[in-house]
Amino acid sequence: MTKTERLYYRDSYLREFEARVVEVEPEPRGARVVLDRTAFYPESGGQPSDRGTLGGASVLDVVDEADAVIHILDRAPVGETVRGEIDWRRRFDHMQQHTGQHVLSAAFERAAKLMTVSFHLGTEASSIDLDSERAGHGQIEAAEEAANQVIFEDRPVRIHFRPADEVRELDLRKPTERAGEVRLVEIADFDLSACGGTHVSSTGAVGQVLVRKVERMKGKTRIEFLCGGRALAAARRDYRALSDAARLFSASGEDVPAFIARQFEEVRVLNRTRLKLMERLAEYRAKELYAAAAEKNGRRIVRAVLDEADVEAKKLAHEIARQPGAVALIAAKGSPAGLLFAQSPGGPADMCALIKQTVARFGGKGGGTRDFALGGGINESRLEEALTFAESLM
Repeated sequence: MTKTERLYYRDSYLREFEARVVEVEPEPRGARVVLDRTAFYPESGGQPSDRGTLGGASVLDVVDEADAVIHILDRAPVGETVRGEIDWRRRFDHMQQHTGQHVLSAAFERAAKLMTVSFHLGTEASSIDLDSERAGHGQIEAAEEAANQVIFEDRPVRIHFRPADEVRELDLRKPTERAGEVRLVEIADFDLSACGGTHVSSTGAVGQVLVRKVERMKGKTRIEFLCGGRALAAARRDYRALSDAARLFSASGEDVPAFIARQFEEVRVLNRTRLKLMERLAEYRAKELYAAAAEKNGRRIVRAVLDEADVEAKKLAHEIARQPGAVALIAAKGSPAGLLFAQSPGGPADMCALIKQTVARFGGKGGGTRDFALGGGINESRLEEALTFAESLM
């Protein structure tokens, strides 16, 4: 296959170029196109591929195949020579994130002796995996601080090409097994790495590195981060959210966490109180329904259809079953609607069999024990009919 000259290797800022079409093949999405040279970056090394247009056709994907760069287009280009235009907003975002990753990874090695074992550049956030699950809060902050200091100093980012034999003698952050000519990315007096990705020309263009999430995994720590425009957008979202919360609490942004903690504790206390009241209400309601139920074959069968805002159905069924010689046939409206059948312990009926017979007739499924069973999937409009049928079987 043709070897493609990779223009992005030497100039990541190249937005437009002209090239000769070497190969065109049909592809389910349109066409596979190989050029004699390209500025489009193919997905590699954790960095997604570029987008843009080629001869007016949309670039859907860019794939690295040995020495060739494959462009997946929505249609075949016209003519032997085509003009390519890079989606610059996407490209520059990737340049910021990838260069920021180099800075952050080098900072972790310098500040905490933690090595980066993998990198992923996502559509919303990027991440690196460190070689230890014990990266501490202080180490993470120190690395973030060191990375941003290098960015603020606007250090040059230089591209070099060296023979593999010479590269093996250099102090790379991570050794490379690449053969032939190796592309090196150098951040002045801070980092030297073998890398084929696109990068900004100086660290100041990264803008800022912002750690957003830390996840501990087996043997690793995943650091999620944002750079440049993504960090700015996240800061804006955070500011709006914090401002909205501050207005709700009539407080300053700094006081919001304390207000939330206090409100959360108050809600916990109220929920405990509410649950106790619901239990008491279920007790009273159960006794009321039991007393009003007619006796049948030495048992009192309580039949009731509950609204969603009524007492908790399961608690009510259990409370009814605590009464002597009682059977509870309870239906609860809602999404989904449900059935709860219960009897006093050791009663003569089989609640499990009863609910299975009921759902077999009205749809849904159910099961349980001899004294307590649950069912669901019945149409809400047929709940009363289902309870009548269940009572007729007793």
